[in-house]
Amino acid sequence: MSSLSRDVRLVSGCVLMLFAGTHFLNHAMGIFGVGAMEAGQVWRSWFWQSLPGTIALYGSFLVHPTFALMRAAQRRTFRMPVREIVQIALGLAIPLLLIDHIVATRVQGILFAQDQSYHAVLRRLWPGLALSQSLLLVVVWVHGVIGLHFIFRSRPSYPHWRDAFMLAAVLVPLLAIIGFSVGGREAKLMALPPELYTPQQVDSFNQHVTWAKMGFFGLVAGFVGFVALRELRARALGEIVVRFVGHGSRKVVPGFTLLEMFRRFGIPHAALCGGRARCATCRVLVLDGLEGLPPPGPNEARLLRRISAGDRVRLACQLRPTHDLQVQILLAARQRGAGPSGALAGEPGIGRRGITVMVADLRAFTALSQRQLPHQLMTLLNRFYDEMSQAIAAHGGRIEAIYGDGLMAVFGLETPPARAGAEAIAAAGDMVRAVEALNREYAAALPLPLRIGIGIHGGEAVIGAVETKATGRQEITVGETVMIASQLEAATRRLLADVLVSAETIKATGRSFPGLVPHRIAIKGRDAPVLVYALGGDIEPRRRDGGEAAPQADAKSPEVKSGDTKPAKDEAASTAPPAGNGAG
Repeated sequence: MSSLSRDVRLVSGCVLMLFAGTHFLNHAMGIFGVGAMEAGQVWRSWFWQSLPGTIALYGSFLVHPTFALMRAAQRRTFRMPVREIVQIALGLAIPLLLIDHIVATRVQGILFAQDQSYHAVLRRLWPGLALSQSLLLVVVWVHGVIGLHFIFRSRPSYPHWRDAFMLAAVLVPLLAIIGFSVGGREAKLMALPPELYTPQQVDSFNQHVTWAKMGFFGLVAGFVGFVALRELRARALGEIVVRFVGHGSRKVVPGFTLLEMFRRFGIPHAALCGGRARCATCRVLVLDGLEGLPPPGPNEARLLRRISAGDRVRLACQLRPTHDLQVQILLAARQRGAGPSGALAGEPGIGRRGITVMVADLRAFTALSQRQLPHQLMTLLNRFYDEMSQAIAAHGGRIEAIYGDGLMAVFGLETPPARAGAEAIAAAGDMVRAVEALNREYAAALPLPLRIGIGIHGGEAVIGAVETKATGRQEITVGETVMIASQLEAATRRLLADVLVSAETIKATGRSFPGLVPHRIAIKGRDAPVLVYALGGDIEPRRRDGGEAAPQADAKSPEVKSGDTKPAKDEAASTAPPAGNGAG
């Protein structure tokens, strides 16, 4: 029932949000006059007053609040994040504000053939009911936007269109209110006879409004009564003991979900989707008592299969224990990061994105460090990282990590993947030239010249942040893209190349580069060797145009195999990620 309720609420909510969006955009056309609003209403009414549109709209209008109340009735605690409280409060306010509007327009129009055109409705609403109607517009829109935001924010594609969504969330109600105000003033100035109402129309309006509000308050009273009877029955059945590893044991009456227990007792936890079985951040490991638990529902089972969860892993938001249980939170949240309900809010910067990763490392650093005094070595490293950071920042990159004699940088956090690859390659060229300048500057002080190896690869990676008491908050990037870039950097030592770039990244840039030398290297985790290009000293991209051809994937190139240490013309290997002290 929980899975069915979630899906029905989602579909019906999207239908209602679509109706509200088209209605408010029709309001916004009032900026251009009442005539524009009337023209827009023709197209909107064609759909929503058709048989399919009417069934979808009024069916959703009945189903959505009903299933929302059912979900609220399933709650065993009303301690929840502030955004859920706001959404529920707005949802309860909508019927109270909407009943008068529906009765005055649709119901009265059907019963007494009242004019439902924009200019007629605006004359009835402006200016006496302008404030209440504007409040209704904002309440409906905010309630829907909150719901959509927390439905889609756990999806990988959401960060790509989140800004456009938020822009629409602000502009639609703002333009609708402006259009309503402009259209209302224009309609009031129209030279039309005043609209007169018969006593029968007035009585009908009052009667229908009273009946509708009594029905609404009856539903709310029934909900309160159901919750009270449920609590009395649960207390009569006795308590169960749930032990949370690391957070002690709690006695509760049966019926709570584990997520509700976390919130009630203030146990730090993660719940990105708010308990809708969409994100799996609230999952727990059942250590004792698994045998008596009901099997996962369809949505929970689907999500657990997607993340390849073990047999003892369950979602806290879907699990309602009826007997003693022992569980361990798998994605625990620190109390200092939790909100009033103990839950961590999802950070907008976390997600999977297409980026370009650069890994760079100083060559022969071990030998160099053994021949330099500590003070001289630190002065050289500071100068080296100062030059590298300037080159990376100048091309829109961000240094993610520094590990002794090497670094990792990320490009494409604010730009598309094609541009990110070109920026990373351009930054690599500046870094190579900066190292050459350092060699000239420190020629008399260095026992051997500085060399740098750079690996560049573009693809999808997980962007986020970690935080510990010792190190504080740190932005990190993880995934196969980082691993491949690291292995490309390791392969530069055996191929005697300063810069290695994957063919995928070169192709994504849409540009050509002079002096490309193809190689194939074995990458851990991939069955086939990966085509890469060693860049020459002149790393200046040119756009491909006219007859200039892109590098071909079938170009003849030496293959670099694991474990070989021969130079570029022989077979070489890409090994583990660069170590902290570099390779001599």
